[in-house]
Amino acid sequence: MTTIPRPALFSRLWAGYTSALRAKPLRTKMIQSGVLFISADLVAQLGIEGRSIRRAFDGEEGDGIYDPTRTARLSIYGSAIFAPLAHVWLGTVERVKMSSKMTTLATKLALDTCLWSPFVTFMFPTCLGLLEGKSVEEVRRKVAHGWFPTWQKAVCVFGPTQVINFTLIPLQHRLLTLQSVGLCWNIFLSWQNNKTNKLLAAAQLQLDKAEEHLLEVKANVLHGDEEDKKEEIRSKKEVETAQKTVIDAEKKKAGLKEQGGEIGVGTKMAWS
Repeated sequence: MTTIPRPALFSRLWAGYTSALRAKPLRTKMIQSGVLFISADLVAQLGIEGRSIRRAFDGEEGDGIYDPTRTARLSIYGSAIFAPLAHVWLGTVERVKMSSKMTTLATKLALDTCLWSPFVTFMFPTCLGLLEGKSVEEVRRKVAHGWFPTWQKAVCVFGPTQVINFTLIPLQHRLLTLQSVGLCWNIFLSWQNNKTNKLLAAAQLQLDKAEEHLLEVKANVLHGDEEDKKEEIRSKKEVETAQKTVIDAEKKKAGLKEQGGEIGVGTKMAWS
């Protein structure tokens, strides 16, 4: 049985993708967006949030368990709602022509940042909230609470990306480029979370050792001398330092976890 070399396999896949994109651009982008939303949510749930897929198969429920319903909601949103709108928007923006290349680029960026981005940032939590079965009032509160911070984060990442997109990337590949950046962002956060987990484990181990040493020193101080008292002070400082390291690592882990979740995935995958 002959095997296809990897470069040749990739070339065939890319050729098939570009052919489908030419023949059925909207349908292809809808499938592409759905697949990338699923991939991003898997990375977010399993890598960033540390959820367990094995325990989900065992029928367990809770915050630490993989949520397939969430992945399904995101795939529906990404393929059936976001992709068609993004397809129309990118085509509309491409028709903008000004007196020079620089003014054309600036106008496209201004429209993308000031019109499309706020709309998407509003649309995503609204659609997800309705898909979750929440009331209109619950959705309104959710949007009001997170809209502006989400928009700010998205602009910081996708503003520069759009400069490259509008100047170097062909129109038909711009949605793929943006969603690939979002997926890479999720992968980076997953790596950061794994690194933080190791730092937290090492800090917790150091804290346990420092506390154990302090208990030993305190036992000696009861029938010890001045040197033992100095050692107790040093041990207390070691414990305080170790506690601070653990707290800092836990805060960093919590911050990374906040960048997962449905809103985090939507921010990274649904710009334009």
